[in-house]
Amino acid sequence: MRHLDYLVEHWEAAQAAPLSGKKLMLCVMLADAYADRLFGAQEATDDILAFRAGLAARSEALALVFGLARGEVKLVTEAVEVPIAEYGTLRVEDFMVSLYNHHTVQRVRIVLTDESRVLAHPVVGEAVGFLRDL
Repeated sequence: MRHLDYLVEHWEAAQAAPLSGKKLMLCVMLADAYADRLFGAQEATDDILAFRAGLAARSEALALVFGLARGEVKLVTEAVEVPIAEYGTLRVEDFMVSLYNHHTVQRVRIVLTDESRVLAHPVVGEAVGFLRDL
């Protein structure tokens, strides 16, 4: 399906620009719209909300993506502290930034309804993978 190819293409672009909330939000909206297309392509139920709830029940990441698309949770770009023990996992660019910014790097995160935060890229990537595997 071309919509899925388009979603995957934009997911790859979002990964290449890890600080672009705009590119990541485009993936969120494309994933949300793809769920609607999946509903339209099946005949099992005539309730789109029930269909989407069923998808969300099968993937916590997709449920968060749906929440982002509805505006119930939001994306933020903010400084995240990197423990010295994890420095070996940083890209060179992030390592250099962290040296001059008190061991912090910028990351796009999802602010949940309880104000806790999770890294956004792994969540969106998991949701895209779930949709790809359907």
